[in-house]
Amino acid sequence: MRPILSDRFRPSLLLWLSCLAYALGYAWLSLARFFTFHGQIDLSYYVRIVWGLGHGQYDVPLVQSPHLIGLHLEPILLPLAGLSRLGVPIAPLLLVTQAVLVALWPLPVYRMAQRHLGCSWRALSLSLCCFLYPTVTVATLHDVHPVTMALPLLAAWLDALDEGKDGRALGFGLLALMCREDIALQQALVLSWLAVTQPARRWPLASLALLLVLYFGLYIVVIQPHFLPKLGSYGLHFASEGAKVSSGRELLWLLLRHPLRVVLPLLTWDRLGYVLSLLWPLLGLPLLGSRFAVGTLPIVGINFLSSFPRVRTIESHYSTALVPFLVMATVIALGRLRTHRDRRWLTALSVGTLLACLLSHVFHGGSPLALRSSRYARELFAPASDHASLAARIAAVPAHASVAARPGPLAHLADRPRVISPPEYDDGQPVDVVLTPDAAPQGRARIGNRPLSAE
Repeated sequence: MRPILSDRFRPSLLLWLSCLAYALGYAWLSLARFFTFHGQIDLSYYVRIVWGLGHGQYDVPLVQSPHLIGLHLEPILLPLAGLSRLGVPIAPLLLVTQAVLVALWPLPVYRMAQRHLGCSWRALSLSLCCFLYPTVTVATLHDVHPVTMALPLLAAWLDALDEGKDGRALGFGLLALMCREDIALQQALVLSWLAVTQPARRWPLASLALLLVLYFGLYIVVIQPHFLPKLGSYGLHFASEGAKVSSGRELLWLLLRHPLRVVLPLLTWDRLGYVLSLLWPLLGLPLLGSRFAVGTLPIVGINFLSSFPRVRTIESHYSTALVPFLVMATVIALGRLRTHRDRRWLTALSVGTLLACLLSHVFHGGSPLALRSSRYARELFAPASDHASLAARIAAVPAHASVAARPGPLAHLADRPRVISPPEYDDGQPVDVVLTPDAAPQGRARIGNRPLSAE
């Protein structure tokens, strides 16, 4: 009697069930973190940006930016802004959208792995690594970033390039580019490598790579400097001793004028350890899949230059854009072993990669499985003792009042013209409501030292 589910379809069914479980699980965890007031500053930041896009207010007072175009190019947020105008709550919309998109990114990995490995079960092993790689789970759980939403788009782009489907690759590539401007450099490097190694596609790929570099350069050098916030992230990330770096243009100029002065101090054991931390969950195999692994270099380079705390860790969301290139390079590396006479090695490496990702997840991931990780704790999803009082005070804040609050509560109030989060993000200007940690009497919020009626 023929089984109900043949071997051909069983792995794909398991993959789809895994995708569904990831989407539901991380949507629930993300919403629980939001509703218990444990969100971080980036959630408030993107709630304000999406609200501003929907209401024609393009400044971002939270980071003292005159225009959001001075922060990043992230047009992927535009359709979400349209939904917010229809009354969809912004923070839940962002969190659920991110969880669903991340849940889809193993699908193109599975598709490409089937071609290269010739076995659905091996392809399934590599696809499940997508759900265990620490950077991915932490990024899904900790607030919202459009670059995290780019994971399935970048993976689908790489799959289409690998298959030689340039039309499909162009579509997914453009969608991925809408998530963040520096993805253009990653794409340009991959296309340049393919242009060199595949003569039949050389000129179309090389031309597209050049356009991507020009797109990134035009934004960083010409557009962004006019709209940067006074206290921007360039100064926080890239300020070096004796050098003023307040824009991408100044950073590029410094690299061109003094390359050795910038690069030589970066050759440290700390940075080598960062690279090794990215590679060991995949058993170092991305090094053998160079045509896609080159896409990691721009982000690794940016993170090498940064002096911001904890940027160079596998848990950091600053590493998220690297992961599709690392995983797809692993697929290519394993595919090279397919011609080996004893294919048990191929199966062993596929399973070994899955187990290594699981181990790295235990120590660095963001889920209940991450038993030894500092990036997951149950109390971050449970109401605190003052939860009811804080919820009542948030509900009592007038709809159009300017607000100062800490990041957790602020995410519930960021859909308005002016929000700040002292002391880190404080422009010194007065606000209508200061939401203090202590309970205001009779449901009143505070403005300075004077109670303000929240009616």
